[in-house]
Amino acid sequence: MRSISEARFTDELRAWADEINELQASACYQSDSFERLSAELDRLCAYILHEDNGRLWNHLEDRMATDAAAYMRHCSAMALGTLEKARVRKICSRHRDRCLYAELLSASLREERNQVEVPRDAKVMFVGAGAFPASAFTLAEAVSTEVLCVDIDEEAIRYGTELARHLGLDATIRYVKSHLGDLRFAADATHIFIASLVPEKLDILRELRPIVRPGCRFIVRYGNGLKSLFNYPLAIDTLKGWRVRALDRAGSIYDTIVLEADD
Repeated sequence: MRSISEARFTDELRAWADEINELQASACYQSDSFERLSAELDRLCAYILHEDNGRLWNHLEDRMATDAAAYMRHCSAMALGTLEKARVRKICSRHRDRCLYAELLSASLREERNQVEVPRDAKVMFVGAGAFPASAFTLAEAVSTEVLCVDIDEEAIRYGTELARHLGLDATIRYVKSHLGDLRFAADATHIFIASLVPEKLDILRELRPIVRPGCRFIVRYGNGLKSLFNYPLAIDTLKGWRVRALDRAGSIYDTIVLEADD
């Protein structure tokens, strides 16, 4: 039988997820919903990073809490997708602006890239790029070759392609619908990033491993425990035959590991 604190935690989490879901559904016809939705996702990020909430999760974690977290993750991922597409529409309605482009650069990704050592001649695939691929744009600025973005959402592909064209990055950024959509590129890739909101990380690793070149690095983002409210988790102990290195990601809402095949 669950304690009162466990029941309260899961009930409040589900109610919060319902609120995010309702804001996401109304965003298309209520102008203030986008701002409120963005504020709720910011609040969720702050909640994840609060140490007291992490301790509470570790104390309460059970099947009911895990199910509630999965529901929140689904709602927050849908909300993020809606916000990304709205932001692309807003950006593309303005003239191209170098300062605007600078807004897209992700400090988190730059820190991650420095730890991974992505050289200028790297050939990069980004799985789960989304409609507003800030990380892919940051990578495109850092490398001299094409960045291949992967997303299963056709609408996200359309928005991301339009944004790349608007920012003058269409010669550098290209989209495909599957990580197996360009096998020649995959075989030549030096670095493959997998976004935290990609659920089937283990399947992607298994399918790409026999294709990629020796020494190819996989940079995998994930979120376990409380971070699973806004990221898909990853069972690291199931990664057999890989050299695993965790990156120092203090203060980030997701965690990152670097994988190389242990040949």
